[in-house]
Amino acid sequence: MLYQPKVFTGGLPRRLVILLMIVIVLGVLFRFASLDRKLYSHDEVFTNLRSAGFTREQVDQQLFSDRIFTPSEVLEYQRLKPDSTAADTIASLHRNPHHPPLYYLMARGWMRGFGSSILASRLLPAVISLISLPLIYALAWELFQSPLISLMATALLAVSPVDVLLAQTARQYSLMTALIIASSLMLLKGSRTNNWLWWLGYVITCTLGLYTHLFFGLVIASHIGWGILIFGSEPRRNYKPRLSLFFIQLGISICLTLVLYLPWITVIIHNWEQAQTLTSWTQQSMSLLDLSKFWLLSFTSVLVDIDFGFNSFWTYLFRLPFLLLIIYALYYVSETNDSQTGLFILTAIWIPFILLVLPDLLWGGQRSSVTRYLIACFPAIQIAIAFLLGTHLNSGRKSLLDGEKLWLWVLAILLSFSIISLGLSTVSSTWWDKGLSYFNHQVATEINQANSSVLISDAGNGTNTGDLISLSYLLNNDVKLILMSNQPSLQLIPEQSTIFVFRPSQELQELLQQNYGDLEQVLETPDLWKVQ
Repeated sequence: MLYQPKVFTGGLPRRLVILLMIVIVLGVLFRFASLDRKLYSHDEVFTNLRSAGFTREQVDQQLFSDRIFTPSEVLEYQRLKPDSTAADTIASLHRNPHHPPLYYLMARGWMRGFGSSILASRLLPAVISLISLPLIYALAWELFQSPLISLMATALLAVSPVDVLLAQTARQYSLMTALIIASSLMLLKGSRTNNWLWWLGYVITCTLGLYTHLFFGLVIASHIGWGILIFGSEPRRNYKPRLSLFFIQLGISICLTLVLYLPWITVIIHNWEQAQTLTSWTQQSMSLLDLSKFWLLSFTSVLVDIDFGFNSFWTYLFRLPFLLLIIYALYYVSETNDSQTGLFILTAIWIPFILLVLPDLLWGGQRSSVTRYLIACFPAIQIAIAFLLGTHLNSGRKSLLDGEKLWLWVLAILLSFSIISLGLSTVSSTWWDKGLSYFNHQVATEINQANSSVLISDAGNGTNTGDLISLSYLLNNDVKLILMSNQPSLQLIPEQSTIFVFRPSQELQELLQQNYGDLEQVLETPDLWKVQ
């Protein structure tokens, strides 16, 4: 038996339990709030497009063909492709092998049953995200055998701003979060009981995780790292009886997982160059200062999601106390627990983070700046903070500097800022996670307000497909979209109309300037231009 949970005894304060239950209910409600009112982003568009059985090449060929479309016609590519099957969905992902098929197949089945509206598409990840709540309770219980710490971890996950954002996004990340927690639970159960059923569960959850996202490999790496570090920390007399069996079980489980994942490994190998091209943006260099800013914002988004602008000093000053609390929680959990428990939490955070950071620092890139790539770290952070708060709130201490009352205030502040963050996000039409589509709501508002609006665009730099479909959710149906080929013709443009141009290629921009004169930038973003 390699692993034994640490048991924390003590009463369960009734008022605190009621508070945490209310917080959990609030977190559940926030997951379903304003689902259909928030901007449907570029990435979510491609989730629908691929799930529906379309390929990017098919859509580009049909859209950018010197034709006039209405928004509703553009949105046809968000609905199930006629006469398509699940095989079409998988085929569309062969050209995007960095997106394994599990979530897309689930989304396709959901689309067939509930339609492809924004509300329906986002209901799926929101529902999936609820599975993570009992799972993190079970994981915290497995680690500490404390109902208070387990309930605290569940509450922190329930109102975690970044987790709620991912739960409201039609992508695979809420499923990945659930599988991260489930695989860790299976690993701990298997290593403690030596029961093959738990190891089978570990194989299944890891396989599903890899079929959800390639970066689930970071989670498996953290599990391997945990075992290796325990090997180094155990007394020599305990090596053979306790660790040999664990490594055999873990090795067999990972080998079985890789065998089950072999079909998609083959797809990745055959389409490696395409995957490299589509993910080349992650290899664009970013300064260490900017990387550090993103790290601070990403890790503290587990607790708070309020900022004053990316380049504002006050954003980072405001977030700093939350980062210090996370660091202290990790120190506290490693110092207070046995080596297995402390190392499990630390490796679950540091190994995925280091594996993303090192390539950025050594060869340049921005992989570690992407918050969603770091989600393997987040459940362990929430459990560490839950342990810190739970043990202090049940310590019986009366000290002003380290007593229960002080830590009750800390808990109240954390939960308050989490809930405020969720409230701000709920009433906002756009948020930082919308990425390329951040300004689409402003763009659509400007176009809808004009008379006889015409929107001209082409394939541009390759990002226009997703954002033009995103805009079509927001545009009035009387707006005409004129989508040009790589040899554009201006004869389609009607007279007596207000002409807008969205992210034109250099060739299209020069052609418009030759015929209409200089273009006027409409918004603070260079996305939208207007013919004067």
